[in-house]
Order: sequence, then structure tokens, then C-alpha cells
Amino acid sequence: MKKMLLTLPIALMAAACASTGPRYVAANDPGDFGYYESVIDKNRYRVAYKTKGDEAGLAKDYALLRAAELTLEKGYDWFEVVDRDTDIDRSENHSHAVASMRVHATTYRECGVLSCRTVTRPTYIEPGVAETRHANRETTVTLIEIVMGAGQKPDGGAFYEAHGLVKTLRDRV
Repeated sequence: MKKMLLTLPIALMAAACASTGPRYVAANDPGDFGYYESVIDKNRYRVAYKTKGDEAGLAKDYALLRAAELTLEKGYDWFEVVDRDTDIDRSENHSHAVASMRVHATTYRECGVLSCRTVTRPTYIEPGVAETRHANRETTVTLIEIVMGAGQKPDGGAFYEAHGLVKTLRDRV
């Protein structure tokens, strides 16, 4: 009985953690949820974070957090965001047969620095290819391009001090 009383709270805490799951994670592939980065040059990277749902603020924070961590991993002190984009994909499944192919319309929202727009694009699916249907699924992807630097952080621009940003954003995560 004592063993059961001890394991019950632990099991409940584990279940609570499992239901929400870790949100700040590395993506296994660029299409998966989480962060991923690609090298553009020695001190220039493209960093992305993909979340489930319409969570643009969260995706932006996580992309910045990964950029700061990457900056420190590479031995730099600060980074500048030289380009940024956030896309909110609101896929609505409207499939119908056209000739020998299926047409799937995907509607999503593209957001830049100053404005957003709604875009609908057709996707063609070959017959016999398994089609996964998720009604009204949403994903948000924030993509930033950064240039890293060492020493004193420059004034102006979109410069971030990596050590302080990591501490601030990890406290929120």
C-alpha cells in the first residue's frame, strides 16, 4: 500500500507532463515540429521553428532561443536577425478527383514583417498514394536568418546578446 501511495503521485506527474509534452525540441527532419537550422556561411545560419496550431509568438520566441543557443555553441557572443518570416498554415481539406489525379486545396496565411495574406494553392495527389486527412489543421513556422559576431554587440539593428537572450527565453520555456 505504501508503495502504491508513493508511485501514484509520480505517475500522475508523468502523465501530466506526457499530455503536454516538451514544446521546445529539435526536429528530426525539416518538416517535423521543433527547431532546425541550416548553414549559409561560416557565421550565417537560417533557423526555423515549427509549432502546432496558430502560435506565431511562441514560434518566434523558440526560433530566437535556438538562434541564441546556436550562437553560443559556435563560439560567438551576439547575432543579428537579417531576415525573418512567419507562416501560419491553415490547411483545409477540399479534395476532389480531376482526371486521374486528386486535387487538394491548401489554404494558409503568410506573414512578413509588415503584413499578412491568405493564400490557397492546389496540391496534386497521384491515385493510390495514401492521403492523410486532418480537418482544419494549423501549423506555424518562423524562419529567421542570422549573422553571428563576437565581442561588443553593435548598436541599432536587430542585434541580440546571446547569453542574456538564452536566459530570458529559457525562463519562459
